Amino acid sequence: MAYLSESIITNVGSDYIEQYLNKNGLKRSEEVKGQDLVYWANDLLQNQRINIEKFEDFLFEELFWGKRKSIHIYKLDSPNKNKYKGDWLPVLQEKYNVDSMKFNAILETHINREEPRKIAAIHSEENYKGELVRVQILFVSYIQVNGENGYLDSSSYIPVEVDFERKIMLIKAWNRQKVAHDENKVNQMMDHYRKLMASQFNISIRNYMSEHKKVLFSMSKKLIYEAYSHIPNYNRIASLNQCIQNFVDEIVHKIDLENVIVDSRGKEIIPDDVMEFDEEIKNVIEGLVISDHFYNKKFDEIWTMGLEAVVAKVKFNDNEQVLTSLSGENTSVPIFCTKTFINLKKRMEESERIETLWITMDRKHGNLNLKFDATNPEYLEILIKYGIRFNQEDMDSALEIYKKYESKIITEAKVNNQVAIG
Repeated sequence: MAYLSESIITNVGSDYIEQYLNKNGLKRSEEVKGQDLVYWANDLLQNQRINIEKFEDFLFEELFWGKRKSIHIYKLDSPNKNKYKGDWLPVLQEKYNVDSMKFNAILETHINREEPRKIAAIHSEENYKGELVRVQILFVSYIQVNGENGYLDSSSYIPVEVDFERKIMLIKAWNRQKVAHDENKVNQMMDHYRKLMASQFNISIRNYMSEHKKVLFSMSKKLIYEAYSHIPNYNRIASLNQCIQNFVDEIVHKIDLENVIVDSRGKEIIPDDVMEFDEEIKNVIEGLVISDHFYNKKFDEIWTMGLEAVVAKVKFNDNEQVLTSLSGENTSVPIFCTKTFINLKKRMEESERIETLWITMDRKHGNLNLKFDATNPEYLEILIKYGIRFNQEDMDSALEIYKKYESKIITEAKVNNQVAIG
């Protein structure tokens, strides 16, 4: 029997469910205006006023994305395995009493302490060869949350997607507050389902090692310099090299510095170990033209520059193994406008690896704020920041920008290998 539980409402959001019902011509009468959503919606279901198939399609979209903004992305070790329905159906039938790769029974799938895990829905896509292109499984697990007078029963929806085209597996979860037990918290749940996909469905993964850190470095560097390239005066700095050198020479000549050496040309210079003085002057000039360009500009004006994304924060280990975090001084300033970043830019470039990268992308409604985290060698973590209504389009945007820079790293590695071979 189709039933909208309190747990489904909590996992989706009562406002979104009410909006859906209103858009479909179902509005509260005066008699039920103060009634809890769970009672009103189930009265509508019982009286067959809700199209269950369309309602469950809506619930699937919300439960597969929606609040589930913590994502672990794993690389498939054997992307050509498990590509046919026959590889999945025996396990689905044996373990979950599911005999189809396309079904949605969210309103009929309820769990409890005795039956703590079920599959609420599966979507799959095939190509013309009959090979699976994508498998989306919506698991639901029994959990407990902390209430005023003890533990309360609830459920957690864990979407798992195996994308054979992208050669990845995605596991998402809602970073929910007041979860009672550690094993039901977001990272533990995602790790549990990663192991379950391996043990039950034979989905094997391989480590990123440091590849995802290199990708994040490439992404951050190119996005920052893309922004710089749109600043007319920034592109003129290279023409100032002789001017800068003349200034350095004059300073060395006029100030009686203790640590000055004579180079092979007989010219007095400041050793790099003391200070790379010419580079520091270039940094000051860069800071000047960048600050001048963005002075009094609002953050939203940045998108008129045609930028793909804006870097908001980076975290990296430099050559001294010091974990350094750089971010905008306030939410209206991107990282490339800050004095701290300009001063430490060279150290970041020397590291060639980024641990964590925060970027902002333009979006139809508001901005898409993404955190890419490469600290774990087993997976890439993506966190969808701030209060947007997360959907598949947002997920695709995050995957596409990462894939773009990942492909560049792979291509560069192949070229370097060919050169090394001869």
